[in-house]
Amino acid sequence: MRYEDLAGRAVVVWGTGREGRAAHAELTGRGVDVVGYAVTGGEAPADLADLTATGEAGLARLLAADVVVKSPGVPHTSPEYVALRQAGVAVTSLTDLWLSADPERVVGVTGTKGKSTTSAIVRHLLEAAGRTASLVGNGGTPVTADDASASEIAVTEVSSYQAAELSSSPRVAVVTCLYPEHLPWHGGFEAYAADKLNLLAHGTELVVLPHAHDDLAERVRAAVGEDTVLVTPADAGITVTDEAVQWSGVGTVAAADLQVHGRHNLVNVALALTAVALGFDLPEEQRPAVLAATTTFAALAHRLETIASADGRRWVDDSLATAPEAVVAALGTFAGQRVALVLGGADRGLDMSPLRTHLAGPAGDDVRVLAIGPAGTRWVEEGGPAVRHTHLAGTWAGAVAALHDPTGPAGPTSTDVVLLSPGAPSFDEFASYEERSAAFRVAAQG
Repeated sequence: MRYEDLAGRAVVVWGTGREGRAAHAELTGRGVDVVGYAVTGGEAPADLADLTATGEAGLARLLAADVVVKSPGVPHTSPEYVALRQAGVAVTSLTDLWLSADPERVVGVTGTKGKSTTSAIVRHLLEAAGRTASLVGNGGTPVTADDASASEIAVTEVSSYQAAELSSSPRVAVVTCLYPEHLPWHGGFEAYAADKLNLLAHGTELVVLPHAHDDLAERVRAAVGEDTVLVTPADAGITVTDEAVQWSGVGTVAAADLQVHGRHNLVNVALALTAVALGFDLPEEQRPAVLAATTTFAALAHRLETIASADGRRWVDDSLATAPEAVVAALGTFAGQRVALVLGGADRGLDMSPLRTHLAGPAGDDVRVLAIGPAGTRWVEEGGPAVRHTHLAGTWAGAVAALHDPTGPAGPTSTDVVLLSPGAPSFDEFASYEERSAAFRVAAQG
């Protein structure tokens, strides 16, 4: 849907969070008839109370609207969303309206994990090539931020929540990976995959993928039009090993010279290089400088981020690793080291078999797991060889106590790395992953 499609129609903004407020400001600034906000669960914030209908009144306002601009946090499985669809109310989003206005200048980056890092690297490399680029979207900056409108290229991190509402697609897109996540919001993996890949389904010209022949590539090919070109780093002459990213005819960057760690991040670097090289016809003479710029990209917070500690061990905050596959990738970064892994949190019922397989083998010999929350309890109850070095700490406080126990298997004399890579959300004990990370920083100081 386009901004001009809202002319003369009664519009309601569903949600009063960061994106809802940005949508209201953008629409009123464009002269759109915005009736106000609606909140169907919880209370309106004090500063928006006069503009917001809540509860049953909120639902009534939504059903009376011509168009609802929905915030990403509202799930498709909610009864209110289903009621809107059954009533034939048009639903769009700020991201959809913004993207539809100028898709040619947008690079969309999505994936179950790696999208924040990859989108940030793409922006970093574009600037190294002399292009003005902004970074907006799921990372926290609204797509309508001032720097996004002023820049030549808008690199946009797109969550599955945001992709689900799109009716337009960016010219260039990157898909990092695809495995089960956010299933209650979408209503199952097939719906999740379809919602996420909806980013590509409306005219994307070029899609960058890790591999040409796997389940992800097949799903992408089924989602896009016949004219969409699918490429991999190999098509740009880029290969990834455990030790380096190599660009044929350009050069090699060693993993040790990068500020991001793990093979999965080497793949993210390769994807970003491919998007810049093939998506923007990067001249040959600029390629060495762009490759060199990968070494100046700083790792993002809460993604394998080494933090200050007081006990001589390396404490690593990977709080955003909320799926088992992400935990496997994190552990691969510390192969051969003695690791205390804090695992668990709120339980969404995700299949833990990828992590079970990893820890059941030799890779699990040096890992001591501190299981917390409902997800940690399920990890222990499902049993098997993977839990041979697991301690059911139960709560965050229990895990912290075990980490500081001088005689315990996860204590300072028994492990070299303390890794918060929970494989689960934080909402059993914390309000957000940031709050969980803050508690981890406190624990690192003893």
